[in-house]
Amino acid sequence: MYALTFCYEACDGNSPYATTIAVSEDKDKLIAQMKECIDEDTQVDEDDEWDEECNYHIFKKCDDTDVYLQHNARTDLYTHYSISEVEVL
Repeated sequence: MYALTFCYEACDGNSPYATTIAVSEDKDKLIAQMKECIDEDTQVDEDDEWDEECNYHIFKKCDDTDVYLQHNARTDLYTHYSISEVEVL
């Protein structure tokens, strides 16, 4: 079993948080879901360059299961998507 997790690393006194977006036995489905999320986050909103819901670019990609994004305007703001194996209890 695998889990797709999103982490908002925060800045300027905001609170960081993490959430599990999806869980699946099919790792490829989670990789596809993660790519969709990254595509949404990296869209540029020309009307609002400070929008924290988008306006990111890929900062570091370790492989298809571990990607860090950096905000284009707030360069101290990062998010992180990861897929990891999890144990079901």
